[in-house]
Amino acid sequence: MCAPRYKAGMTHSPFACATRLVVAAALALAGPLACSLSYSSESISDSSKSVVDSSKSSSGEDTARFLRDVEQYTVAFLRARGGDEEGFFTGLGDLARRRGVSDWEAEPATWEAIGRGLGRAALDDAERVAYQRAWSGGDAEKLRALGRGEAAAN
Repeated sequence: MCAPRYKAGMTHSPFACATRLVVAAALALAGPLACSLSYSSESISDSSKSVVDSSKSSSGEDTARFLRDVEQYTVAFLRARGGDEEGFFTGLGDLARRRGVSDWEAEPATWEAIGRGLGRAALDDAERVAYQRAWSGGDAEKLRALGRGEAAAN
């Protein structure tokens, strides 16, 4: 034992020695444990950053594939002599879902890809302008993006 039996007037309680031993043991273990926890949390943090970076990379690749698909789909749609506007956009929506792309209609890159398809489809000017107007709904930003895409295709 650490201390003699407790007697009245003693300055140490019967638990003083045990308390000191527990505190000393806790301090002895805390140093390596704290370092280990710190190292583990850094490792977990690094792993989560890697997963996020991988997710961003995958997402970027999916978006790039989607834009290539949009261009190819547009060319195929137009070479098949088109069809209704609703059918065209339904097909684009299906492509977006397969590639995990959301809000594709609001992205200028989508409209540029459509424009590249328009440029590659070898339409006469009247047909191309008719599709531009119909598909853009007269939206100036979409028209500009279609034009950028067509220019890049030629």
